[in-house]
Amino acid sequence: MTKFRIELNQARCQSYNKCAATAPGIFELDENRKVRLAGHGETSDDAAVKAARSCPYRVITIVDSESGEMIFPARRR
Repeated sequence: MTKFRIELNQARCQSYNKCAATAPGIFELDENRKVRLAGHGETSDDAAVKAARSCPYRVITIVDSESGEMIFPARRR
């Protein structure tokens, strides 16, 4: 099972809360209504990828912990 590392760009967060609604065990909004990790920043849960895809501002980056490959968003070639 692949482990994902989650990176957040809180400055881009517009508080839509789709990430926390999709994966509440992984994401939540802080007191400033910006996304933060509810856990420790590494998961094997595919819900993290679904949550990243749900964000209209692409605040969440998902990286394969072992290979360093960007899972979402996909790198442009």
